[in-house]
Amino acid sequence: MECGGGILLSFFNTRRRREESKRYESFLENRSKVLEEFITKWNGQCNIPIRNFSAKELIRSTNNFDCQDQIDEDAYYKLYRAYFGERPILVKQYKWYDNPTLDTSTTACVVRDIAITAQMSSQKIVVKLIGCCLEFQYPILVYQGLRSTEQFLSRSLYKREGDMANHDDGSSLSLKTRVRIANDVAYAFVYFHAAFSTPIIHRSLKSNNVIIDRCSGAAKLLDFSFSISIPPGESQVEDSVIGILGLMELEYCLTGILTVKTNVYDFGMILVELLTGQRIGDLHMQYESLQDYLHNGGLNEILDAKIRGEGGGVVQEQQLQALVELAMQCLQKEREDRPEMIDVAKEVKRIQGLVQTPISSTINPL
Repeated sequence: MECGGGILLSFFNTRRRREESKRYESFLENRSKVLEEFITKWNGQCNIPIRNFSAKELIRSTNNFDCQDQIDEDAYYKLYRAYFGERPILVKQYKWYDNPTLDTSTTACVVRDIAITAQMSSQKIVVKLIGCCLEFQYPILVYQGLRSTEQFLSRSLYKREGDMANHDDGSSLSLKTRVRIANDVAYAFVYFHAAFSTPIIHRSLKSNNVIIDRCSGAAKLLDFSFSISIPPGESQVEDSVIGILGLMELEYCLTGILTVKTNVYDFGMILVELLTGQRIGDLHMQYESLQDYLHNGGLNEILDAKIRGEGGGVVQEQQLQALVELAMQCLQKEREDRPEMIDVAKEVKRIQGLVQTPISSTINPL
């Protein structure tokens, strides 16, 4: 028995040393890539105050990434609610792939996500990144959570944190809250396009990547894995097409070319979700050509009955119609026919502030 116990102990010690060695190798490799991303993208300014979490700390905090603590999952990552000591955190773990090409691509996406989110964590428009763990195959991101049990995040426009089984949908949100969300997202896009030396194009704007503080109604963006910068002196950038055909801007699908007007189109899709309380993917399944249906007056026919029945009178109807018109302008097929994001943001702000005086639902010509 003692001999057998000694062999078993030796086995576990050997496995532990291999795991520690592998984690150390991952740490060195990922640290190098993260530093390179900061230096390349941010002109050598990589002194961002984020903490390096160890693998042991995150395994303990998430109870070894227990599915009971998982609050959402998409095609690329899982999101967990956890505590680091008494501090609430959100932990984003990217999915692993056996395909070497996908592994390399995913690592690049995670590194980009860390660099951009860290650079913008002082802004209220993003979920604050407080640290990362570099000891896994893919780095793991750690975000700031909420302390009060009365405050909770809404994972996407339709699902609340810790409420995976409830399938809470967009109809739980008042029109006031939906306009607030639109205003926050519009401001975030203006910031991405104007606050940096070259505009950042967010290629993954979807309701799944919009986090809502259901106490304040404020919206924040979560994921920047597929974001891309327009080269200096250029007005567009070409890259591989990422997304679901039928839900993305047609020109991007056909050419792989992105401009700031691509994000205007994406924002229009978010407006459609806010107005209908339905996911774009679900709407796309219902109509052969969603864009044509919307432009032929279909959006008014599928407005969420909840906000139609709030009893806001003339003023609320003006807000709804202004938002419908704005969505249609953002979803114009030709890029030159769409407004600039700054003008979109101004229009949303005016709609948000509408009280007694009618508001024009058209944007001034550019």
